[in-house]
Amino acid sequence: MEQQQVMPFALKVSAFMLSRLGKPFPGLTARMFLSMYSRPPKRKLRESHLAVKKNAVAEQMSFSRYAFDERPINLQLYHWGQSDKKVLLLHGWGGSPFDFRQMITALVTAGYEVIGWDAPAHGASEGKQTNLVQWMHVMEQLLTRIGPVHAIVGHSLGGLSAALALVHKQVQAPRLVMVSAAVSAPVFFQETFHLFRIPDRVMPKVHELIMTRLQNDLLNLDLFKYIDRIKAEKILVIYDENDGLVKREQIDDFLQQYPAIQSLKIKGEGHFRIMRNEEVIERVVKFME
Repeated sequence: MEQQQVMPFALKVSAFMLSRLGKPFPGLTARMFLSMYSRPPKRKLRESHLAVKKNAVAEQMSFSRYAFDERPINLQLYHWGQSDKKVLLLHGWGGSPFDFRQMITALVTAGYEVIGWDAPAHGASEGKQTNLVQWMHVMEQLLTRIGPVHAIVGHSLGGLSAALALVHKQVQAPRLVMVSAAVSAPVFFQETFHLFRIPDRVMPKVHELIMTRLQNDLLNLDLFKYIDRIKAEKILVIYDENDGLVKREQIDDFLQQYPAIQSLKIKGEGHFRIMRNEEVIERVVKFME
């Protein structure tokens, strides 16, 4: 399945507008593009999500929003089980910690304490807009606050933000698992530009906005540049060759450049169902040992 096939109708309309505005109004188009990709979609929890939520111990923690913005933001955290071996789960864009419900059960049964969160602008956490730079900053504070973790498991953007935090921030983890995670924000943006047919002249404006608003360079959010600087002793990459959002070829290329990374490639589950695949869950639990 291609990314275009999984694109909702509203996003297709936005893509059409951006493609038409890009040439005469590159600055406006860049602002619209970043605004669109800073507002995660809202979702309603299913009964299966509510069941795993009911079994969690919930708490709120306050963090600073950015390294350059000390204003507090309150985020919702969840705990399952009790152990000195803690596993931090990071959901993806528009996701929820309850998307890991089968993995949570398996990890708690195996003797781990599982910690999840509603990322900024998600679930019960504060905020209306968020981004990868903010996730990295808040994650650094969270890891410092909860103490040493045994492992981090991130799905999609959660996996990329975890890896980048382990590169750029003063944190480390013994194990990192990236599930269906893109490995380069610049490549993702470029592919989206191509998909939306946004003129190339808009991209420099996007770079300028990110530098101005987030005090970060988009090019720093690329794991290919820091492939050997992820501060994790062991890394496991899990992906589906039929993923409609993350290209298999990009992950294959990434793994070829860093053969020390363990990997599991499956076929047929796609970007989201992969999180409840039995083979995937078994491999994650085994990787924790």
